[in-house]
Amino acid sequence: MTRSSRRCLHRVSDEGSSAAFTLSSVPIRILLVGVGTASTFVIVKTMIEIIHHQNQAYELPFETLISDSLDEVRNLLPNLPASIQIYFSDYGILEDTGIGGYAYSSDIITISLDPNFDNKGKQEASIRPTVFHESFHLSQRFTGEDGPFSAIDNALYEGMATVFEREYAGVFEPYGDYRQTSEEKLKQWTEELRKLSAEVFANEEVYSKWKFYHPELKERWIAYRTGTWLVDEVLKKKGLTILDLRTKKAADVLSMYDK
Repeated sequence: MTRSSRRCLHRVSDEGSSAAFTLSSVPIRILLVGVGTASTFVIVKTMIEIIHHQNQAYELPFETLISDSLDEVRNLLPNLPASIQIYFSDYGILEDTGIGGYAYSSDIITISLDPNFDNKGKQEASIRPTVFHESFHLSQRFTGEDGPFSAIDNALYEGMATVFEREYAGVFEPYGDYRQTSEEKLKQWTEELRKLSAEVFANEEVYSKWKFYHPELKERWIAYRTGTWLVDEVLKKKGLTILDLRTKKAADVLSMYDK
C-alpha cells in the first residue's frame, strides 16, 4: 500500500516463540517534555523492536539511524505509537537509493535494504526520508492492515506522505515529482484513478500498473505523482501546510480539491 509492493507479513504474537521475536540492540530513548512547571514531565518512550532480519549483519548498523529518525518524526506526528516494530526485508527496493519502505500496520514498518548497493552514503541518507514517509502513513492509518483503499484514496495518502517527506526530510523523490508532467495529464489521471474502486484496485495487476509502471501508457508512478500534485493543489488553494492534513482522510482532501 505504500512505496513497496505488497507482501504478507505475519505479526509475532506475545505468546509466540521467544526466538522469533527479538528486541533491537538500540536503547530505549526517553524524551522529557515539560508540562506546567519545570519539575513536571511527561515521559515518552520510543523503542524499536526488530521482528525480522533479512541480513542481520548488514542491517544492524542501520538500526540507530532508524531509531533517531523515529525520535525526530515523533515531534511532528505525536500520535505515533510509543513502540515501533521494524521488519527488515528485501523487496520493493528503489534502484536509485538501495532502500524501500512499507507501512504494514499501525506499529510495523518494513524496511528493505540492498546489501549490494554501491553508494552506501546515499543509502544511509535515505533512511531518514523513508522513515518520515512511512511514519506519516502510520499516523494516518494508511497501512496494509487498514486496507484495501480505492485508487484515488491510495494516490492521496501517498501524495500526503510524499509532501511530508519533501517538506520535513528535505527529499523530493522521483516517484512523486510531477513537475515534468502536464496539468492536463495529471487531471486526466485523477479522473481515471477515481474510477478504480478499492475492490478493483486490490487486484495486483491493476495496483502495480497505476502505482509503479503502466505498460500501456509507458508511465511510472502515476498514483504517486498524481497524488502529490493533488495535495500540493489543495495546500496552495487553501493556504495550508502538510501538517494541517495529518488528521484528514483522503476523502476530505479530495473534497477540498473539488471545492
